[in-house]
Amino acid sequence: MTLQQTITRIAGELERPALLEDRRRRVVAHSPHPDGIDDVRRRSILEHRANPAIHGWLTALGVYDATDPVRVPGNPELGMVARVCVPIIRSGVVFGHLWFIEPDDGTPPLDLRRAGASAVEVADEWASARSSQDHQGARERELVRDLVLGRAEVRRRAADALMESGRFEGGRLRTYVLERVTGGGTSDAELDRAARRARRALGGRGVLVVARGDHAALVAPASGRFADSDRIAAMIASSAVEALAGPDAPDDVVRVGVGGEAPVASARASYREARRALGVARSFGLIDPVVHWDRLGVYRGLDAAAARGLRSGDVQPGLDRVAAERDGQVLLETIECYLDAAGHVQQAAARLQVHRTSLYNRIARVERILGIDLGSGLDRLALHLALLLRAGEAASPRPFG
Repeated sequence: MTLQQTITRIAGELERPALLEDRRRRVVAHSPHPDGIDDVRRRSILEHRANPAIHGWLTALGVYDATDPVRVPGNPELGMVARVCVPIIRSGVVFGHLWFIEPDDGTPPLDLRRAGASAVEVADEWASARSSQDHQGARERELVRDLVLGRAEVRRRAADALMESGRFEGGRLRTYVLERVTGGGTSDAELDRAARRARRALGGRGVLVVARGDHAALVAPASGRFADSDRIAAMIASSAVEALAGPDAPDDVVRVGVGGEAPVASARASYREARRALGVARSFGLIDPVVHWDRLGVYRGLDAAAARGLRSGDVQPGLDRVAAERDGQVLLETIECYLDAAGHVQQAAARLQVHRTSLYNRIARVERILGIDLGSGLDRLALHLALLLRAGEAASPRPFG
């Protein structure tokens, strides 16, 4: 029998609507309720937790310190009718509280002895459920670690097990890698907590999580409600920000790398793509909080070329001479903005907040220093690639794995 079934049966036997809360005052299970329930119970069911004012009042009454069932008077100001609160205790640990509404229709008061006896049943069922969840969670962590980090045969077995479980019905998945960008170092436990909070925000079922050093990976189906990778990545980022730095933290606390869609057996490839996307973003100074491997375009090629030894000077010599000018940084920023705007002078001048004449003068100076003609497509391409490579050279390379 499940915990939900146990609560429903007990409520029927005691003829009282029942609701079970955990130690954090979150609703775990509840029985069917008649239309006449009070505002407090209605909010608890709909929002999965009650008004904090209720908890403050109950704490002041000492309800949460009780070790035996207690009667709680009604509070009309808070919209709450009378109740019986039964602490759920096992091995000296309070799991939560079972609440029974006391109707004001003349029904005899609930027998506290019977209410207390129900607590033993609930505690046993709850402990069994938690043990099962812990075992399942450990098995899931083992499977996802094998899936993205194991040897070929280990990955194949993990993929078969996950497919048999029905978790990836479409046979395809996508990997999202979460890393902290600002706000100091983050421990494995903090990243794991942030990733699991994101998993809950996504609905839990169907999402696997593994934390590893300075990042955490979330593996999700690539179809159904998980098909929109932009929405999923944004949810992961916002949930992780709240877990690591609070709801009012800036968006740049974390970054999410998104790997390509892949068969379950190829989860490792999607994981590596997500990690490489984050590495490319660091190397080339990309500021977007979400980086899709499939959308990096020329940056992927530049990253691969740089890894094989290509340097900015190989494509366009002389950038150091530009940087050595008294206003060298201004010249480099100007020419980069001009090239990013595809040579559109008016657009570049507006971005830089300078007159077009000033922009033309700066462009001409760069051409003279480098001995190139930006009216030439090849010269323009070479300079743009060199500027991008130069940005990548300023960052320290980090291994992928």
